[in-house]
Amino acid sequence: MLQQFFAIPALRYNLLCVDDCRAEEPREHKGEMVDDNMLHQLQKLMANLELSERTDYNPWEFCFAFKEFDGTPTNTAEQKDAQEFLNVCFDRLETALKGTSREKLLQSVFRGRTCSQLVCAECGKCRNRVEDFYNLSLTVKDLKGVHESLQSLVQGEVINDYECSGCKKKVDVSKRTLVAETPNVLIVHLQRIVFNFDTFQNDKLNQHFDFPR
Repeated sequence: MLQQFFAIPALRYNLLCVDDCRAEEPREHKGEMVDDNMLHQLQKLMANLELSERTDYNPWEFCFAFKEFDGTPTNTAEQKDAQEFLNVCFDRLETALKGTSREKLLQSVFRGRTCSQLVCAECGKCRNRVEDFYNLSLTVKDLKGVHESLQSLVQGEVINDYECSGCKKKVDVSKRTLVAETPNVLIVHLQRIVFNFDTFQNDKLNQHFDFPR
């Protein structure tokens, strides 16, 4: 995810412009003093990748500043969920950017809007609910690729015996999700981990899933 962040110029350069007017927060870690500020460490990471002549950058200081939910430094020996990291990182970045000149940075780059619809099959009454999203989660199971998954999302499903406020009776309604507003940069999350109700365990889907370039 950090490599993907760096590959987005609108995010990279704007992050480097941020001044949160906060002093460094030095903490000792493995015998070294580290600035325990996630935003500062993310800026340092971006600056090193952008300006350094080195071929790589060790993000251990960022991992120290990016805390687990219990407040301890991120355990880099454990495999993490990329979407969970993305959501937590965005939430913390939005908090860190409040009051700065780039307060709306994440919204301007990544925010889109979905429209969840319930459409009555008899009277045609449509109920809409618009919500923001920062990444679009797409179904992978039994689908060939992104286009088919998006089509499945838009097509939705039929719900039986739904109490329609227009008909005043129980009817079939179509439930679907539309993309009402696309973001400048779309982050797609592929649902490759699914719950198996036979084994009561999570299974990973390794099928080919077409992602057009």
